[in-house]
Amino acid sequence: MKTLHSLRRPVLLALLVAASLTACKKDKETEPEPDLASRAAGQYTFSELAFGGKTYPASSSNLKGGVTVTRQTATTVELKLNVNQKSDNEPFMDGSAGGILLTDVGNGEFDLNKDGEKLGRGSKNKLVLNGEDDNDVRFTITFTK
Repeated sequence: MKTLHSLRRPVLLALLVAASLTACKKDKETEPEPDLASRAAGQYTFSELAFGGKTYPASSSNLKGGVTVTRQTATTVELKLNVNQKSDNEPFMDGSAGGILLTDVGNGEFDLNKDGEKLGRGSKNKLVLNGEDDNDVRFTITFTK
């Protein structure tokens, strides 16, 4: 009887220790998701141009340059465009615009809007802007981080 009683105490103690170790949740500090503007901010390089149903990679186009996205608030950014023609370095898309409103559309993507007009769509490493040239031909220009 004494043996059973003396064996019970270490077993109960071991079970108590095991239960206390497994019952505790490990404190994993999850960092908060950055706001839309922080996710969008950065330097993007021209990667392709699409118009007339065809897509042209940067290497096959006459364009070079990029866009800088700067955070203004949690949901607004400024775009600084610097896209030039390779042949004569003339501006194709040049200038800046602030107060660009970002709206989360899910799946890590966001729309860029200015005064109610959709300018394009972005994601973690990609920015696609809509445009129209002097001849009213619509195009999209893609930039990557």
